[in-house]
Amino acid sequence: MAQGVGLFDNAHNFLKDISDEVDQVKHLIATEDEKRRQELEELKRDQEEERFERRDALNKLRYDFEDYVRRKIDKVLEEVAELKRAGRADDSAQQRQINHLIADFDRLKENLFCVQSSWGKLVSNCVNPQTQDELQMKGE
Repeated sequence: MAQGVGLFDNAHNFLKDISDEVDQVKHLIATEDEKRRQELEELKRDQEEERFERRDALNKLRYDFEDYVRRKIDKVLEEVAELKRAGRADDSAQQRQINHLIADFDRLKENLFCVQSSWGKLVSNCVNPQTQDELQMKGE
């Protein structure tokens, strides 16, 4: 009977080696799978961070632009008020200039409102509604 057991030693060793190799491959697959999962999570975090950075940059640009528009409108209003105070309204040439400035101001105001509306649409398209609600609550 001892000869019978020895007869299958090569087969047993071969099966053991194959089994060990299968276990090694399983371990390698599990390790590589975990690495890929971690890489995927890191990429998702990076993507989310970039999305927030873009949103913040867009909001900053929007607020800067709105501030710039307000300053320009205030400047034009001050110039119109200064012209009115100067008492030169009697002069027809100046009156035409004032009328022209007022017409330009009205066009500028309409165009700036259109731009502001476009910015609002851009932000609403780029920022999800929940984030918009949070930003509006912070702004109030």
